[in-house]
Amino acid sequence: MEQTSENKIRIGFSQAMTNDDWRRSMNNAMLLQTSLHPNIELTIRDGNYEVEKQIEQVEGLIADSLDIIIVSPIQSKPITPVVEKALNLGIPVLVVDRKTENQKYTAYLGADNIEVGRNAAKEIIASNTKDSIRIIEIKGLLGSSPAEERSIGFHQTIDQYPMTKAVASIEGDWEKESIQQKFKTLLEENPNVDYVFAHNDRMAVGAWEVARNMGLEHQIDFIGVDGLSGPNGGIQAVKDNILKATVLYPTGGDEAIKLALKILNKELVPKNNILSTTIINEVNADIMKNQFDRINEQQNNIEQQLFALGDLEDRYSAQSNLLKIVMALLAIILALALYSIYSIFAIRKKIDS
Repeated sequence: MEQTSENKIRIGFSQAMTNDDWRRSMNNAMLLQTSLHPNIELTIRDGNYEVEKQIEQVEGLIADSLDIIIVSPIQSKPITPVVEKALNLGIPVLVVDRKTENQKYTAYLGADNIEVGRNAAKEIIASNTKDSIRIIEIKGLLGSSPAEERSIGFHQTIDQYPMTKAVASIEGDWEKESIQQKFKTLLEENPNVDYVFAHNDRMAVGAWEVARNMGLEHQIDFIGVDGLSGPNGGIQAVKDNILKATVLYPTGGDEAIKLALKILNKELVPKNNILSTTIINEVNADIMKNQFDRINEQQNNIEQQLFALGDLEDRYSAQSNLLKIVMALLAIILALALYSIYSIFAIRKKIDS
């Protein structure tokens, strides 16, 4: 059944975590897109890296009988049964950023993580001028589909070139603190490293900080993933010569809401909806930054306009209520006046008789 402006649409989003800029950017994009549709009610739950907590939160969203559930899994395997449960109860599920283990869901939205890994490898090969390349790979959270697929795509490419060699790999949880001691140990054992490919920008910057503290930051080139704009994003890190490059990985927050509406409207949507990705390096960092700055400025303008409209609606509602109260009081006063007049005539009639 097609959703109209008169129908309330209830969407639940189970976010893996919200303690980093990329996740907050996704949430903000969802909220902004939702604000353009007054009939949408969006509920966001934060799993905070806790798998069991996220499962409980999805169970709660199912119990609330929402129209559709959006899930960004912390890990692929544990979340799979509860996603299937929602589907079996007739609740469509849109999986974003990370897939479930068996890929049983209504639709997936995210960039091609295998292609992300390939792009990082191609950037290393294209920018290298040495006869051999020694690489350390810093992987994301074990059991998450982005970590697995980015590593697959990366090795699919570098393994084709005899001069490239992945000399070591370490695993983190997407936060820079999770890899810094491990990376420091690797460099202490063998500082002869040319490149570091980290599965996101935060871990890449964390590795760069370790290398800087050891005086090796100019010897090693660092490549990350995400390419966020803003002072702490990957694009600025490229401009500041901290990262050699970053692979753009869009959050897809606004696209997720649009896709959810298409699903609810019974439109035909692809099983896999792939967001575009690209390399951001010194060649195009300024261009990408300017583009994102304009987009952010437009989003801020939209938010301000929506706030102003909301303020006008509140004023109109308050004035409307005040008018209703005044009209009610006038009606009471009129009724009392008429009753007084009637009473006067009634008394005079008794006196005359």
